Amino acid sequence: GDIIVLASSSVIRQLLEADAVDRLSIMLCPETSGGGERLFDDSVFPRGEWILAEHKVTETGAMVLNYDRKR
Repeated sequence: GDIIVLASSSVIRQLLEADAVDRLSIMLCPETSGGGERLFDDSVFPRGEWILAEHKVTETGAMVLNYDRKR
């Protein structure tokens, strides 16, 4: 079945390492900047080819990017 993970970079990293992710949905909020933990670093980067399947900008200016894994 589907697994949806919200705001848990450690779980997302584990799923990426296990090659168990078919879709990434990333929300970029322009209001926040500065520090914080990176979702993707050199050791855990989504392997394979990803295709931008959908994108939209919300009323607040946040961007929602949906990437599908090309298998």
